[in-house]
Amino acid sequence: MRRTNLRLLIFVWMALLGLLSLSGALAALEIVWGPTLGDLTSNSVRLSWYTNVPAMGEVEIGDQAYARGGPLQSQQVLLEGLQPGQTYRYLLRVDAGPQKAASPWYEFTTPAVGLSDFDFCAYGDTRSNPADHLQVVQAMVKCQPQFVLHTGDLVDDGTKLQDWKHFFPVIGLFAKSVPLYPCLGNHENGADLYFQLLPLPDGFGLRGHQWYTTVFGSCQIISLDTDQDQAAQGDWLQKLLAQPRPEGVVWRIAMFHEPPYTSGPHPPNPGALRYWCPLLENGGVDLVFNGHNHYYERSLHGGLNYLDVAGGGAPLYQATFKNPYRQSYHSVLSFVKVHVTAQTLQVTALDTKLNVLDTCTVTHPGAAS
Repeated sequence: MRRTNLRLLIFVWMALLGLLSLSGALAALEIVWGPTLGDLTSNSVRLSWYTNVPAMGEVEIGDQAYARGGPLQSQQVLLEGLQPGQTYRYLLRVDAGPQKAASPWYEFTTPAVGLSDFDFCAYGDTRSNPADHLQVVQAMVKCQPQFVLHTGDLVDDGTKLQDWKHFFPVIGLFAKSVPLYPCLGNHENGADLYFQLLPLPDGFGLRGHQWYTTVFGSCQIISLDTDQDQAAQGDWLQKLLAQPRPEGVVWRIAMFHEPPYTSGPHPPNPGALRYWCPLLENGGVDLVFNGHNHYYERSLHGGLNYLDVAGGGAPLYQATFKNPYRQSYHSVLSFVKVHVTAQTLQVTALDTKLNVLDTCTVTHPGAAS
């Protein structure tokens, strides 16, 4: 009798496993998020996406298919051979055996070489509340940025796929047509998922993308990581800033997560103060973006504006100590828009209703030459 019951239990268990396996196999293929654009240059772009089951994928531009690969759930591709200043219409196709799916058609525009009249936006610390993050992004897309900087803490825990599932659908409001350039925050935990899921420019450090530089039009973007290897990044930064600016580049924009000048509650980052700020403030860059303390704050030190743009959705903070370099402070959901011209960077901090919180203008001595 016991042997019969055991056989019955084994049969039922195997049947359940079979049903679960069949239901998984029959799950309708879908693109969970993406495509997400990154590192958009005058002649190339990176795209990433995520499907609910492993699938082959390819990007179609016009009637041409590019970079077919897989089968994986998370994929990235690099499209090269594009032309400067051109608008490309594209879609993503995925297939898993007989199942197929496709995204709608989207567009992106490659920057013209030396493009010098456009807007970009910067924000950070979107980690905890997708609804608040959505408010910020909805306001930001009204500014029609050509690219978006993110100063870290994209998610609450970078090791958890579920957190990324909350992040990517929100940035999808812009990231299917406008590239995202992030830097690592402490909440990313240096996780493999950060590097697997985001289409990052080639650089250095962890998986070749921990810190990097790339060019968009007249702007050179420099992304650093305040969590580790700060001395090594300082050596790299010194060599980078000693070089002539790339052809067509007027402005150098740096970003890293933990601020060197701040009103708290998190204290200034000592590594940034020691290894980076003397280089940045010695004419090396024109504007710096930070995060970590959840509010908007602008500090001025060594003639350089440091903007904490951490009002992206994480719980807001209040200042806890006096920052002698503070020029402006607002504890609200917010972001920054920068209007780039050949002569100036016109910086405007905005809340989710597009009310102006703060403004400043950066003029580069050699911008008119």
